Order: sequence, then C-alpha cells, then structure tokens
Amino acid sequence: MSTYELINKLEKLDYFNDLLKSGLVPLNWLDYKLIYEFYKEERKKDQLKKQALTNTADEFNVSERTVYLIIQKMKG
Repeated sequence: MSTYELINKLEKLDYFNDLLKSGLVPLNWLDYKLIYEFYKEERKKDQLKKQALTNTADEFNVSERTVYLIIQKMKG
C-alpha cells in the first residue's frame, strides 16, 4: 500500500481530525497529498513528466525538487 492510499484511508476515519490535532499525523502530509493529486492531474492532461513537475512546482510555489521528493514519498 502506498503512502497516498494510506492517507486516503486515514481521512475516512471519524477521528482523523483528532489525529491531526494531536500531531500523530503531521499536517504537511495533507499538503503533500494535494500536491501529489495536482501532479497526477497534470500528467493526465498528456503533460510530459517534466512539464507536469514544473506546473506543480509553480502552482504550489515550491521547488521542482520538493515536488519530486513528495511524489516519491507518496508512491512509497
């Protein structure tokens, strides 16, 4: 199971917000999920991998390297 799939499962729990508030699930993982989903949508638009990476970095005002690392985390 990928990290992305696990986060999706966790979000369905009634007490997911409690997990966020307590710090058991870091808030930045929600940002990572949004960035990853945006990247996947860019790839569906027949974007080249590099262009999708650039578009995502521009959209979220982060470096392309950051987007790349997030993608690797979410796939893992």
